[in-house]
Amino acid sequence: MAEKLAILKGRTFFLGVGAQKAGTTWLSFYLRDHPEVYFSPIKEMHFWGNRSREDNWPASMFRKKLKAREAELAADPDLPAKGAVALRERLRMGSDLGAYRRFFRRRVGEAQVFGEITPAYCALEREELELIRSQYPLTKIIFLLRNPADRLWSQMRFSENFETLAELEAKVDGVFDNKRYRERYDYVTAMRNLRSVFPPEKLHFAFYEELFTQEAIDRLCEFLGISPLPAQFERSRNVSVKMPLGPALRRKIVERLAPQYTYMRDVYAGDLPASWLADLQILEHAD
Repeated sequence: MAEKLAILKGRTFFLGVGAQKAGTTWLSFYLRDHPEVYFSPIKEMHFWGNRSREDNWPASMFRKKLKAREAELAADPDLPAKGAVALRERLRMGSDLGAYRRFFRRRVGEAQVFGEITPAYCALEREELELIRSQYPLTKIIFLLRNPADRLWSQMRFSENFETLAELEAKVDGVFDNKRYRERYDYVTAMRNLRSVFPPEKLHFAFYEELFTQEAIDRLCEFLGISPLPAQFERSRNVSVKMPLGPALRRKIVERLAPQYTYMRDVYAGDLPASWLADLQILEHAD
């Protein structure tokens, strides 16, 4: 038993905590294919932050995924069954910290780096982040940041029901009163919470606008302590419906997200990507 408990000791545990629609799915495929990394067969485990929920989520989501996977296996028995096995285990896991640990311990093999990415973790409170650090002392955090207006517009195209651009544009005002959206665009709270719990060397912030370069991937690999391997940047993952964000609506969104832009300006100064700087110009010239 002692040997089993020691399996994860000394290994790096990483969590991707966001942001939604900022390249996390693409990154998950890169890490899953890396021979020095064990990446969860369930990209988004939704374990942390949900342990005290009284409703039926995320269990309902995982049951739906499992039902779909079992239907695929019934239609084609030659398909690998590990996805269904992992989903069943996740459902049994519930809020059990030990079961979450065993999920990785049984699968990690020789990999010295293991973990998962769940963009919803960007909303984790300090108490939950402190628990993660206590459970996994070698935790490293990855946070991909995307231009706030572009990220919000992409989330809307991904999440909302609409048929025309006008229908989608009409929904903009409502998203700022929607907790699901507020949690995803609130970089300020997320970064402050992360920085209050983890030392700087355990945090990796990267911009979506600069992610798809070998230089950016090399920096990420160095952070995780793994060998930098060539990435396939031509592969697109989890792409939203293409619809333009017009100048007038962009201005409206940028002004509503002004605290996000100004906080990032203060943190990164002139090192922000060009699109962020352009939106800061919108704020500087706002009436």
